[in-house]
Amino acid sequence: MFNKEFLKTLTVLYVEDDDSIRMSLSNVLTKIFSKVIICKDGDDGYKKFYEYTQEKNAKINLIISDINMPHKNGIEMVTDIRKLDQDIPIVFTTAHGESEYLMESIKLKIAYYALKPINTAELLDNISNFCMIEYNKTLVEEKSNQITQYIDIINTITSIFKVNTLGIIIEVNDLTCELLEYSKEELIGMHIDSLLQQETFDNALKLIENKDLIKIKLKLKSKSGIIFYMNTTLISQKSQYTQDITSFLYICIDQTEDEIEKQQTMQKVRKNIMQQKTKESNLLKITKDLENEIERIKASSISSKDSQLILNALAKEKQKVATLNTQILHYEEKIAKLSQQAVKIDENEKAKKIEEMRRLEEYANEKEKFQSKIIELQALVSKLEAKLKKKIVD
Repeated sequence: MFNKEFLKTLTVLYVEDDDSIRMSLSNVLTKIFSKVIICKDGDDGYKKFYEYTQEKNAKINLIISDINMPHKNGIEMVTDIRKLDQDIPIVFTTAHGESEYLMESIKLKIAYYALKPINTAELLDNISNFCMIEYNKTLVEEKSNQITQYIDIINTITSIFKVNTLGIIIEVNDLTCELLEYSKEELIGMHIDSLLQQETFDNALKLIENKDLIKIKLKLKSKSGIIFYMNTTLISQKSQYTQDITSFLYICIDQTEDEIEKQQTMQKVRKNIMQQKTKESNLLKITKDLENEIERIKASSISSKDSQLILNALAKEKQKVATLNTQILHYEEKIAKLSQQAVKIDENEKAKKIEEMRRLEEYANEKEKFQSKIIELQALVSKLEAKLKKKIVD
């Protein structure tokens, strides 16, 4: 059974000089295929093929053509078309008496002969089969091209080298040579351990034993001594016949910048930890010194009763100073208010304002007295504090 969905994707060039046959088969073909280009003879067929594929740059997937036609027969038409396209599948529709064209058809790589009268179902089955084969070939080519592109991309971002079972390098890509500053000739034949730092080929063999691949971290050293940090996939390659390991493939991605940044970050972290520990040590020392000072004061000759009396006296005197300061602020506000009022004295209120001025003078005198008292109290507080400190020292 032919693949209807697949045939609907194809464009067909149909060439037939017999009007009735052309009309009959073209009605069937237009229902099956995506597009059918109908031609009346070989000359018309070639011109439309050229126009469609060369001038319009479009794709014709299949040619169905009669052989015996006027102006240009099927053999002549296909001979010209093969100069433009070597691979397009071609079906000849022919009568029994035209077998003399068989050898020429073989040379032209004709895909199928359909004998007249045409069995449409059989024709479509065969078309579906060989067109599918051509389609699969196209897919394989596309996939192959994609794989080639992927390999090219991989070669630009990864270092790849292959070693034999002894660790001798047998293949390298260009990026490996560029990174490690060696030519291919220098690297091929070199033992992989000559490039490795810390890790060895023997260690890798132990890790990959009974496995197809492993992921490891490598440090590679260039010719000039530069160290590169590599995230590496190590793949064992086996013989398809014996399944014995024949070689190993190293696929390395450069992580040097990330590794250096990570190391710098760790250094900063360690530095911060050390600084924090130093701060904690200093705080512990200060705390210890304070504890020792407290113990020394407790053990001094001054009695707890004397200390409490002095502290109480200091507290009382400081409270007095605070109270006097509050009163002074009150008087200053009064003086400021009265001063503002005195500026606006009216002749009719002169006597009243004189009395207020007298009160203003009294407030000013009181302020001076309080300020003198504060000075005395502050001096007393200073003496008491000095006395307390002296006793603590003694």
